[in-house]
Amino acid sequence: MFLFVQQWEIIRGKGAEYTDFVLRRHLPVMTKVGLNMIGGFHVIVGSGPRISAVSLAHDFLNLQKAIESEEFIEVTRELHEFVYNYNSAVLKRTGRVNMEGYGIEVGTWRFNQYYKLIYNTEKEYTRFLQNDYIPTLTKLGIRIKAEWQVILGAGLRILLEGVTTNLSDVAQAIMSDEFRSLRRQLLSNFAGNYSSRILVPTGRVEIAYLLGEMTKAL
Repeated sequence: MFLFVQQWEIIRGKGAEYTDFVLRRHLPVMTKVGLNMIGGFHVIVGSGPRISAVSLAHDFLNLQKAIESEEFIEVTRELHEFVYNYNSAVLKRTGRVNMEGYGIEVGTWRFNQYYKLIYNTEKEYTRFLQNDYIPTLTKLGIRIKAEWQVILGAGLRILLEGVTTNLSDVAQAIMSDEFRSLRRQLLSNFAGNYSSRILVPTGRVEIAYLLGEMTKAL
């Protein structure tokens, strides 16, 4: 399973045109070329481009064919009329987190953690992640949805993707002594270059998804 993440900033004054372009042009083309859009997010806490568009592909060959297609190249060129500071990355699931049923989740926030694993600590890190880090975050109200490794593009090597239903759950969890203690263990023993971001859905992908589900039901 692979994730294709595109990030950008919206040019000031072009917000309405951008939204129309995404709904009318960008999302349909992504679906047509085989990139299953599962989320559009706005970063409210953390560095980097404000907008993230996330697509899912089940194998690398289909992902490669999609991003090499003329339709994708053209719609990405058109996208640049509305955005700047664009970048993209391809991520692969690590296999350390159960990702059964991974896909779009309407109305959920993200608490994403990014870091680089210290060399030769992967076995110990896996035990720590599965036995301590994930269970504690779950107890604190953050469900770990996935773990990804960047294989192409910019960014740190590991993305640990957490899900909540609201901002207050994230705030309470990351301010707790339990989370701070576990994060110290993570950084002391297994990881470096740590950062985190809180993301809220933009609503554009969710609107397209809900309209599609409604159309199927007719």
